[in-house]
Amino acid sequence: MHNVLIIGAGQLGSRHLQGALLSENQLNITVVDPSQASLDISQERAGQVEFGNTKSTVTYVTAIPQNKSIDVCIIATAAQVRAVVTRQLLAFNKVTHIIFEKVLFQKLAEYTEVTQLLNDANTVGWVNCPRRLFPTYTTLKQCLDVEQPIKMVVQGNAWGMACNSVHFLDVFAYLVDNASLELTGSELDPELIESKRAGFYETTGKLSFVAGNHSLVVESGQSDIPDLVVSIENANTKYSVNEVAGTWIQNVGENEIEHTHTPLFQSQLTGGNIDELLLSNTCGLTPFAQSCDLHIPFIKAQLTHMSAVLNKELDACPIT
Repeated sequence: MHNVLIIGAGQLGSRHLQGALLSENQLNITVVDPSQASLDISQERAGQVEFGNTKSTVTYVTAIPQNKSIDVCIIATAAQVRAVVTRQLLAFNKVTHIIFEKVLFQKLAEYTEVTQLLNDANTVGWVNCPRRLFPTYTTLKQCLDVEQPIKMVVQGNAWGMACNSVHFLDVFAYLVDNASLELTGSELDPELIESKRAGFYETTGKLSFVAGNHSLVVESGQSDIPDLVVSIENANTKYSVNEVAGTWIQNVGENEIEHTHTPLFQSQLTGGNIDELLLSNTCGLTPFAQSCDLHIPFIKAQLTHMSAVLNKELDACPIT
């Protein structure tokens, strides 16, 4: 029996639960959320899947347990409380692995703080940026020559640039084998968009980064019609992933080959991640330290921009 803890039982946490229940390992799963309504959502969704192991169990509670030995914990809370939750979790429990949701933290100081907490507790951290597990991007990685410059551009409209850019910073680092990301340009639009979630904002415009001799641009226009294309150039070959249309194209010379792009849902992924961690103490997700290196320049850019637009010095970046 392996102990799994899921903190945060809302939309995403409930999908993690569905995925965990597909594990063939016998799991003792505890789901934590102060909201009974969120726990009810998770319980309902748990009933929609067939257990990978019929002996697995699920318990729903409103507070983080204490004095437990936990094999894998998934922290699927909102970003603004994630560091506090991590501190509380590790103060009273022994945890082998933590899978964090993104955006990791809103405050820059929390990246250092949680790194120290993990080190002190001898806990291994991972960050759930799952595009590096998608078949399209694992195939692209095999096609690219990292000895030659890789130019990647993420461009679209209404794709949630503030809350979702980290996914593309991550897949860029995965493709180029380099997480030493440096911001080289910030051309964000002077208007902030109020998020559907109160107190949070979205941004549009353009951010530019480099990692070694590779470059990344993430850009969002102001149209309300969703579209999102990831373009990659490397060694005289061009690739284009249309995340909305569900296709990706490889251009070699005059030849164009079209493939199907199939994203994987969280409920398809979590069980496999847990099984990998239980079997080998590693998994395909992003190591925590590497993800911090990707988050920090992005959070700094957003903090600087939002502070200027709102005309006040922010210490917490209002994105999640």
